[in-house]
Amino acid sequence: MVLTLQYMDSLSPIRAEAMERAGGRCEWAYCNDNKWLELAHIQGIGMGGNKKRKYDINNVAILCKWHHDIYDGRQSSGHSKAIRDLLKGFLKRESGLN
Repeated sequence: MVLTLQYMDSLSPIRAEAMERAGGRCEWAYCNDNKWLELAHIQGIGMGGNKKRKYDINNVAILCKWHHDIYDGRQSSGHSKAIRDLLKGFLKRESGLN
């Protein structure tokens, strides 16, 4: 996905900032999918929305549809492997290992 200025201008500010941070790819560890990207809230915003969490760049991630469904509990196929990959990616990042 090429992040053109026209494309970025069509996004909400929080989505555009998250998409730029993600480089137009899913932010799930070891996933580089660039199709069907969605904005996922890490900590739920609840019905009606919690504006502070809803618009906090540190509370959102760009995820492909499959990983967003796993994260929100709507998908169980491949769940265990995806969660292991996510944990391995987090531990690798936090330990500074390459």
